Amino acid sequence: MRRTTDPRRPQDVIPYKQPKVSSEDADPDAFGLISLLGAFVGLVFRNKQSVWISLIASIISQLTGKMSEREHRQGSGTIAFTAMGVVMLYMQVRFYC
Repeated sequence: MRRTTDPRRPQDVIPYKQPKVSSEDADPDAFGLISLLGAFVGLVFRNKQSVWISLIASIISQLTGKMSEREHRQGSGTIAFTAMGVVMLYMQVRFYC
C-alpha cells in the first residue's frame, strides 16, 4: 500500500491569518515597568543614573502608549513617581551633605 503520488495537496493548505488582539489583551508596557523599577532602585540605593533612566523610560512609555483612559492615568502616574524620585534623590543629597 505505497502511494506513488505526493501526499501533500496544495488545494488543502490553509494560509495562516494572524489573530486580532484587542487593546485589553495587548502586551504589557516594557518601558513603564523599567521606569517603575528604575525609580524604586534609584530611591532605595540612591542611584542617580537609575532614576534619570527611569524618567526617560517613563516619558517614552507615555509617548508610545495607546490613547485610552486607563493607560493615560498609568503613564502619568509613572512620570509623577519617577519625577518625585528625582526630587527626593537630590533633596537627600542636599540635606545629608
